[in-house]
Amino acid sequence: MNELTKRIVSCVLLLIIGLGCFFGISGWQSSPETHRTSIEYLNEKQATVMKLTAASTAASAAVSALPGDTGSAIAEKLADLTSDFLIVLCAIMLEKYLLTITGYAVFRFILPAVCVLLIVRQFRSSEILAKLAFKLALFGMAVWLAIPGGITVSRMIEATYETSLSQTIEDTQSAADAIDTSAGSDSDSDSEKSGFWSGITSSVQNAVSGVTEKFEKLLSNVMEALAVLIVTSCVLPVLVLLFLLWIVKMLTGIDFNLPKRKSTE
Repeated sequence: MNELTKRIVSCVLLLIIGLGCFFGISGWQSSPETHRTSIEYLNEKQATVMKLTAASTAASAAVSALPGDTGSAIAEKLADLTSDFLIVLCAIMLEKYLLTITGYAVFRFILPAVCVLLIVRQFRSSEILAKLAFKLALFGMAVWLAIPGGITVSRMIEATYETSLSQTIEDTQSAADAIDTSAGSDSDSDSEKSGFWSGITSSVQNAVSGVTEKFEKLLSNVMEALAVLIVTSCVLPVLVLLFLLWIVKMLTGIDFNLPKRKSTE
């Protein structure tokens, strides 16, 4: 087999690979069914965030209903956590969409472009084209693996806190329900036994301190759950992407830093 025949065979193979990526694998990667396990995991995490948001909101309303200003600080902090949960929810939704978009973009555009560069190189002895194709392929693989890699690491970490998250949701909701029930029973007692108002007030005040301590602990648990969700949903995917890009940089020498502006002096 002479040199020209080898080049033609290489071009045909590269063309088949490029067309396969463009028409076949890209469509497969963009299908939600391909990433069904990861999407189910993200849906479960999304449901957890929604439950925590609802529980913390209910707890905030319940604490604010306590007599006096004893629980106002806790109620305000629980209410403020809603915006943080919203950030986590947006990150989860973004991961869900990027899971299919990145795979589609890599196999639809980047890898076919790599094949085109390698085909051109078969007829032009250019090391620049070969290096560019190699760097572009590694960059595409890094982008493609970033989200699934982040999800895998997140699942490993959240497996340790799964029971704790569920318990935090149950405790927060049950504590809010307990206060609502207590408030309703106190109201009935007040209407039926108005002569014993001073005794009821004294008992309520004695109970408020215990309830406040309970909600302080619940607030700590909710903040810990929020921290775990922020790390696994916002921080880890970014760290995985940066780690993969660092590997690409070490292998290819690509500098991902923005070019510095030259001084005008």
